[in-house]
Amino acid sequence: MSLTYSHDISLQLSSQNLRANRHGFHVRGDRYNQNVTREDGEMKADQIAIVHSSEYEGWVFSKTHPTQGRRFSKAFAQLTDILNEAKLEFQELEPRKATVAELELVHSSHYLSEVLGNHQCGEWEGERSDLSHLAQLFAGGTLIALEALLSKSVKTAVHFPGAKHHAQRDHSSGFCVFADFALAAEIATKRHGMKVAIYDFDGHHGDGTENLTADNPDVLTFSIHEYGIFPGTGRESIPEKHVINIPLTNWPMWPYLGMGDEALEFGVERFIEECRTFGADLIFIAAGADGEINDPLTSLEYSEDAMVNQGLVLRSAFPDIPMLVGGAGGYQPDTVTPQVWAKFAALIAGVDPRSISQSPNLWKT
Repeated sequence: MSLTYSHDISLQLSSQNLRANRHGFHVRGDRYNQNVTREDGEMKADQIAIVHSSEYEGWVFSKTHPTQGRRFSKAFAQLTDILNEAKLEFQELEPRKATVAELELVHSSHYLSEVLGNHQCGEWEGERSDLSHLAQLFAGGTLIALEALLSKSVKTAVHFPGAKHHAQRDHSSGFCVFADFALAAEIATKRHGMKVAIYDFDGHHGDGTENLTADNPDVLTFSIHEYGIFPGTGRESIPEKHVINIPLTNWPMWPYLGMGDEALEFGVERFIEECRTFGADLIFIAAGADGEINDPLTSLEYSEDAMVNQGLVLRSAFPDIPMLVGGAGGYQPDTVTPQVWAKFAALIAGVDPRSISQSPNLWKT
């Protein structure tokens, strides 16, 4: 079933409670602010759990490959700097490897044998036991983040290597080996009776997460992405399965949203509406930074501020729903990618990084 825009888009865009300009989103009125501010006007902040390991830097397929593990450590360092400046307590949690039994909830036994037994995968050449170990650690790290939310000790959990949204049941895809968000959603829904909404603003369609969760009535997937690039899917929505896709293109014959900040604004507003109707108990966010205008792997034109400020919009709309943030994609490992991840996660946790003193070189956008 195709997702129909036309009249629906004109109505929703004309009634936006946000406006986008070259500096990104700006909140209008009190619709959001009343939920996330204290009487003194400052944002409320909740304790946050961050799952991280120095091992993550080893996620390097080759020196020239777009995926570089140092982006995880840089984002972790920047986020902890923000939280320390804000004097917000946070939990730093060590990841664990996902068990084979856990991974079998979303992957085939043959595929797991190839990756974990033979250390072979379509994402790298030859046998790489170091990378198969990290793939298993990434999946387990997201489960640690989920456990922190389920324990109700925090309202925000962050795992920057999380949201490997292209991995399929029986093969890897798009630098993604194990489908951690699909796995976490399976556990949250089947073992804990919760409803999970997944918001994916990575520049590429979250095809793996969608494929692995589409038949679960307690999971909503929402992906806003560039149409026509890898993986070549995500043109249609399946509303009866809670699958919503917003493909973006500049083609004049396509329902026009553009490929910049206003399109992203429309996407997050649409997700909020879908999520409220769905009645989610948990929200997972694939916070891909590859939609930024200078990222080498997409042609999207988002500003850094627009991507980051979605954190304020989402947490304002859902002040009491636990949220799990994964980094997904982003291929400017020394600059934009870790900055977007860190600042977005801070806003989800209720801390505005622009309101605290930071190094001008670190936070310049």
